[in-house]
Amino acid sequence: MAFFSFSTSPLTRLITGSRAKTASSKRGLASTIASIERSPGIIALDGPFTHDHVSVRGIRLHLAEAGSPTDPLILLIHGAFGGWYDYRDVIDPLAQAGYHVAAIDLRGYGMSDKPPTGYDLRHAAGEINSVIAALGHDDALLVGSDTGASIAWATASMYPQRTRGLVSLGAIHPADMRRAIRRKPYLHLTDISRLTSFLHPLFQIKVTRAARREIVSNTSPSYQRSNAFIETVLLRKKALSIDRTTTPIIRTNRYLVGSVPNKTVSAPVWLLKTNTRRWEHLANIARSRATGAFTAIAIPGGFELPYLEHPGEFAKTIAEFARSAFKPQ
Repeated sequence: MAFFSFSTSPLTRLITGSRAKTASSKRGLASTIASIERSPGIIALDGPFTHDHVSVRGIRLHLAEAGSPTDPLILLIHGAFGGWYDYRDVIDPLAQAGYHVAAIDLRGYGMSDKPPTGYDLRHAAGEINSVIAALGHDDALLVGSDTGASIAWATASMYPQRTRGLVSLGAIHPADMRRAIRRKPYLHLTDISRLTSFLHPLFQIKVTRAARREIVSNTSPSYQRSNAFIETVLLRKKALSIDRTTTPIIRTNRYLVGSVPNKTVSAPVWLLKTNTRRWEHLANIARSRATGAFTAIAIPGGFELPYLEHPGEFAKTIAEFARSAFKPQ
């Protein structure tokens, strides 16, 4: 896309220094376009939602929202390689089902602030707690994927009064994840490889590749032949090009086994899992963390990103759980 065009007439070719000025102008334009392409605004998609920011704990966090603020809150929390846009096709169906829905950009991601520090689970859980209050709610149903699930588990254990229910995909409570890896490391070689990679400083040059690989590893071949797959990969590539995002992504990946108080979860839990030995092991350990109702549900198709592949069905599943979670107590 070009905003300007440059031409050199015979007259300008006779003017001393005009070529240098033209070259300089081209470089300036290229720099401006590159700056625009690295701006958070590149992922401000249009849709049946509004974009807003809330100020919590000294930073501004971006949210894509839909539904009435007087309806119960469902808060959608993305994973280490994603952003609010991962849930773009889930927001409206949940709002139509009668909920106030907010998909967040976590600290360091997308259109949220990117401070140099504060990338630990205690900060993340505290910010989710503050976001719920800033949106005018006493509590919320937390839906987390990957490290977003780690944050949701941490929030549910540290702030039980804020958590009406928990839907978890791709991760369990960080303390339980550490225990699972110690007990049966042979089931968690992929997790070990991932965590080891993010301790190495050279991994920052591989972030975009890892973000694409996460989608490929956790979606079906038919989805990968679709336009939706191409759009999602491009969105992630754009989001990862935004200035100052690499460090947050590297640190957020460590949330899978991060340090938080070793407390139980009293809110009802739905754990969405695949039918694999790894997930049977994780589900058994996660069950002991929950003192309330715990339900492990197999994801149809066996892939861990149903909100990308089947957003309508995923929204129906979440709405079903929300109806039970928000019943008057």
